[in-house]
Amino acid sequence: MQQSKTKGMHMTSLIVFVLFCALTLNSPSRAYALEWSEGDQADINSAENFLNELDTYQAEFIQVSPDGHYSEGWIWVQRPRHLRVEYAPPNNLLLVADGTYLIFIDRDIDQISRYSYESGPFRFLLKEDVDLTDDMIVNAVGRESDILHITLVDEDDFKAGSVTLSFTEDPMQLTGWTITDPNGHQTKISLHNHSRGLSLHKKLFRFTEFDELRKDYRYGVYD
Repeated sequence: MQQSKTKGMHMTSLIVFVLFCALTLNSPSRAYALEWSEGDQADINSAENFLNELDTYQAEFIQVSPDGHYSEGWIWVQRPRHLRVEYAPPNNLLLVADGTYLIFIDRDIDQISRYSYESGPFRFLLKEDVDLTDDMIVNAVGRESDILHITLVDEDDFKAGSVTLSFTEDPMQLTGWTITDPNGHQTKISLHNHSRGLSLHKKLFRFTEFDELRKDYRYGVYD
């Protein structure tokens, strides 16, 4: 039973990775940009300003899949180009942006994949200058229970799915994102225990041959 559960967690997280990667592969042109009201444009600008002002950031996350299964872990960001996403046991997936590549590590099957950080997941966090309407197309701006939601879609295929970034305001804070696949199934990532402006150790953002061999590779605090 434990093996089946672990496999399910692996597949859920992998699906999220692939979906998010697919959603950010293209760089849309402004010819497809939508016209926004003054208020909506101000909300888009506020979100961009928040992301651009981030220097270092860490948070815990909870990921809930469409079938209700959840996994958790930690995320660290040092803008630009540096990121670490690690999952709590027994999920053995790890994502590291080392400044050159976005590296996806699946220890269960001993697989390492490298992507350009400019065309992969978390692109909106890693770029030096974040412009949401340049990286993708802002498809919707709205609020629900005092949470600002900004939905991004792919220029080339509006039906391919979307990612919705969620923010609290006053003060502005990224609270998570929701990935919606072409069938309308949603995977939600919520962030909590946020910290900004920390001095983060460079070991968080490296993945060398030594790191590949380390069994105790996690830096997050887990129960």
